[in-house]
Amino acid sequence: METKSERKAGKLLSGKQVLWDVILVTAASLTLLLLPFAHYRYKKADHMISGLQFLTRTQLQNGEVTLEPNLFILIAAGLSIAVILLALLFPKIKKIKVRGILLCILPFVQVIVTVLFVSGIETTLSDVKKPGISYGAAVELVLYILLIIRGLQILYTNKVLSMLDFMILPGALYLFINNYCPMAGLALAFKKIDYSLGFLKSPWVGFENFKYLFSTSDAFVMTRNTILYNVAFIIIGNAMGILVGLFLSELFSSKLQKFFQTAILLPQMISYIIVAYIVFAFLSNEAGMITKAIAANGTMVNFYNTPKYWPFIIILVNTWKGLGYSAVMYLAAILGIDKNLYEAAYVDGATRKQRIFRITMPLLKPTIITLFTMQVGRIFFSDFGLFFQVPMNSGALYSTTQTIDTFVYRALLQQNSLSMSSAAGLYQSVVGFVVVLLANTLIRRMDSENALF
Repeated sequence: METKSERKAGKLLSGKQVLWDVILVTAASLTLLLLPFAHYRYKKADHMISGLQFLTRTQLQNGEVTLEPNLFILIAAGLSIAVILLALLFPKIKKIKVRGILLCILPFVQVIVTVLFVSGIETTLSDVKKPGISYGAAVELVLYILLIIRGLQILYTNKVLSMLDFMILPGALYLFINNYCPMAGLALAFKKIDYSLGFLKSPWVGFENFKYLFSTSDAFVMTRNTILYNVAFIIIGNAMGILVGLFLSELFSSKLQKFFQTAILLPQMISYIIVAYIVFAFLSNEAGMITKAIAANGTMVNFYNTPKYWPFIIILVNTWKGLGYSAVMYLAAILGIDKNLYEAAYVDGATRKQRIFRITMPLLKPTIITLFTMQVGRIFFSDFGLFFQVPMNSGALYSTTQTIDTFVYRALLQQNSLSMSSAAGLYQSVVGFVVVLLANTLIRRMDSENALF
């Protein structure tokens, strides 16, 4: 005979139960809108603003300030109603996976909009005196987190999630916070930032920042430099990495192999600030080794004021610093090739050159394509340290060292143009994404097995 607790567990497992606990918690979150969400000081007294007042047009400071309905609180309240409807209709939704995911996503969005509300409270209440946040929003956050936990519990109970899935949550949370939350800043590229108004209230200007960006010579120079340097880095870096990887794989002594691996990998671990001073030790006007050697022949070269030398210097420094990482990647791929293939080829009379070009290179093809595609994805990005620190931020070298990343930095800190730097960064990301898609499409047509997606 099935017990009452077993029947209840089976009913929960099959999802045939209205989620009254979820309805209760969500209703409590709506009721808590009566609590103080913010406060301000007026006539030497503290005044509270409830969450409900952020939903309606409210007069503050005896009618001196009008508080418009807050979009974030409106979204949170609307999602609470959606959660209640979901809990009531829970038994009618056929797929238990969809129910659990919705019950996780809706409160998760509520958490996000509540955090955005809290972070922008001073901007929202910029017209009142001494605004601040109160405890009501914090209590709301706690209730939303409880709803997320309830959704995860439903997914776990119905075996949609396992304990292994929960192990990825910290990494997924970090990925979301670090990679996806900052994407809200893309809106800055379409605004004219007025610090007196704040980011949210700054006026929208559409594509004006992009028009200004492309109407200057900087757009062509930084795009040209970024693309051409990265093309050179991809070709030379991969060619040298394959070559050095082949050399290392041919070493018979494992001790020598480890020594050379460590030796060529050390520059990868050196900061670009140190690299910049190493280059300066060779090229400075006062004590540079190369400058002194040239001056001994009666010629004086000021490297930090002569742009024509820097494409070669930049490529040389990048190759020297990144060679170890590239070579070790290719060496690992070479060492993974079945040795029986080489032995069979040797028995058949194949020379070392033939073994390299008939066995090693064809089997390195997937690694080369993967690294190439990843590098193409960064073709509109540049190493800030390489292009800013190594040339010592010399203005005379901008024609050959200005890239999108250095332009964004200078626009932000030197020209104080947050909108312009955001527009340049968005342009960089979108075009880079398109280039990845095009490169992968081309690879898929040529060799579908080695395409990334």
